[in-house]
Amino acid sequence: MTKSSPPKGPGKPFPGGFAPQGGFRPTVGLPPSAGGARPSVPLPGVARGVRPGVSKDDIIRLLKLGGAHLAAGRLDHAAKAAAAVLQVEPKNPDGMHLIGLVALAKGDTAKAEQLIAAAAALMPHHVNVWVNLGNAQRDQGKAKEALISYDRALSLDPAYADAYLQRGILYKDTSAYRDAAADFERLIELTPNAPAPYLRAAENASKRGHYREAIAYCERGLAILKPVPPALLAFLATTHELITNLDEAIRIADEVLAIEPGNPSALCTRFRARRRLNKGDKAALAELRDELEALNVGAMEPGDARMLYSELAQLCEALGDAPAAFRYFTLQNNKTSELPALKTRDLQSFSKDVERLTKYFTKEKVASWRPLPSRGIEPGHRAAPVFLVGFPRSGTTLLDQILDAHPAVQVFEELPFLRSVRNSVAAYPTSLGRMSESDREAARQVYWDELAKEGADLAGKTVVNKMPLDMVHAGLIARVFPEAKIILALRHPADCVLSCFMQDFVPNGAMVNFLTLEGSARFYDQVFTLWQNCREMLALNVQEVRYERLVADLRAEVEPALGFLGLGWDDAVSDPAAHALQRGSIRTPSYSQVTQPIYSSAMERWRRYEAQMKPVLPILAPHIERLGYSL
Repeated sequence: MTKSSPPKGPGKPFPGGFAPQGGFRPTVGLPPSAGGARPSVPLPGVARGVRPGVSKDDIIRLLKLGGAHLAAGRLDHAAKAAAAVLQVEPKNPDGMHLIGLVALAKGDTAKAEQLIAAAAALMPHHVNVWVNLGNAQRDQGKAKEALISYDRALSLDPAYADAYLQRGILYKDTSAYRDAAADFERLIELTPNAPAPYLRAAENASKRGHYREAIAYCERGLAILKPVPPALLAFLATTHELITNLDEAIRIADEVLAIEPGNPSALCTRFRARRRLNKGDKAALAELRDELEALNVGAMEPGDARMLYSELAQLCEALGDAPAAFRYFTLQNNKTSELPALKTRDLQSFSKDVERLTKYFTKEKVASWRPLPSRGIEPGHRAAPVFLVGFPRSGTTLLDQILDAHPAVQVFEELPFLRSVRNSVAAYPTSLGRMSESDREAARQVYWDELAKEGADLAGKTVVNKMPLDMVHAGLIARVFPEAKIILALRHPADCVLSCFMQDFVPNGAMVNFLTLEGSARFYDQVFTLWQNCREMLALNVQEVRYERLVADLRAEVEPALGFLGLGWDDAVSDPAAHALQRGSIRTPSYSQVTQPIYSSAMERWRRYEAQMKPVLPILAPHIERLGYSL
């Protein structure tokens, strides 16, 4: 399990179960886990070594009591019950399992893994213990180990629903969306009358940018589930808002609020849709602000408060009240930092990787690399690989839509293709220097295989991989794909940093840097310092596209980029908003922006917040000057 308190929204994982021997089948967490908990196999030695006066039934009663406490969120009571069992019988696997689940619920994932692994070794045929071990590993970012544990559970019971649920969550969180979809479909098959499978499938489809598919999953569940699950209906409303079906989003949100007054997701969707419908109407926007400020947002759960503070900030921004907007953006990020998931992760993981890469890529090390032959376009491919990179909020999504509209281009966005290549290179990055031609060929094949799995038309189109922060792996691109073309999206550093701070990103190892303005600025400095070092010492084939010029004169900025790719102008690229609506699949928070006609109001946005930006401008000043911008 991942939490012991009741999940309060569609984004919270439903936990695995704890079931001691003797047929007791409590479920850890509320609402019940999809498919219910399963009992462990009987423990043949449960009564051995038991103290006089303590029977096997006494131990089972203690385990039942501990499981009930755990399910109700009384973690200390559950721990005491488990400790009492282990005091009597130190090797009791159910006691180890239970106290491991307590550790997991408290966020001590490493201790949880150790305890649950010990329990699994003693009762290797217990399905729940493998699922919970996978959860402990997943919460530490140990995706490979977690996958092994979930697979072990399913080898024991191929119809065990909770294993599909938890493995599907792992797949979704690691961007293996197709595998996640298969697991959630199996979950629907096994538990068709539970809301969780439909909601998880819809979330996964939305994460892929397949919003219409997400709507279909919601409607599929709503057609058979009675009473109507508010969380599923609220997710449907949110998805309609994302694809600009604003009136429908409001109608459905109102339906949710009639069932569950105060539902935060429905409230947020309703406010957001109304703000968009009343764009430019200051009186209507002021009324929305007053209405939202009247809610006690600060008392809500962090995930719910975060959404509503974000909407309040957007309303103040639209009203031109920069100080209030900045205050609410700060509150949004403060609430994000309180999310339980952030307490079990290494929040500096991405920054540490960038620091490690910066230390490695020196002129001396690169000069010592083993020479490798040049490479041309891969046989059977139309074009060299193209990487669309840039700091987040620099216009990469807009540029993605423009390029994808070209009939000769196919863009894949926000999929970790290069991560698979990186993981295939042992001891990266230090091994790059000694890489042989056969090593390089193997790494290249990993990339082609990943693209092919996602349906890339390598023979017929110029395939573009859009993953903004892959810019930190410019060295890997240069070594493995020397023929590659890189399009770098640029925007004024101050605008980039401010926009990242304001964006309600899903927090991960990179995005967590945007929770403070200073963190955003230092992360920009770190990323662009590495990028500049790589530009100076590696033979990178780069075309820059500037956001400011793009929104001022699309053709003047895009036509040279198309020429860089060996392509001519096509009028289809001139209307990215229409293409985005037709495409209907954008994996970034920018959907509502790129489905509108191109606008220039975001240019020089940072100057409206110059007082708030002043402390971080010295960090950005060298990059502002080097890139040709001004303060």
